[in-house]
Amino acid sequence: MPKVNIQQVNPERYAQVKAAQDSLRRQCSGMMKMVRLCPYCDHRVENVVRGEHGYTFAKCSNCGEEVVFPPVSFRKIS
Repeated sequence: MPKVNIQQVNPERYAQVKAAQDSLRRQCSGMMKMVRLCPYCDHRVENVVRGEHGYTFAKCSNCGEEVVFPPVSFRKIS
């Protein structure tokens, strides 16, 4: 359950951010994706879209452990 319902608190800001996020989702659709799993419990922690990514720090919502993921680079095999 979210702590703040931003859609009700600030509907103008919500509409601006929602439009920008929808645009980004359309740009990412059809791109190669990778799922990062928690090494402790194998729960999906994040989705990564094709590109260059540095180290990522995330907290698993399933087991609560802080996880550090190494850099990822997607490349075509030729």
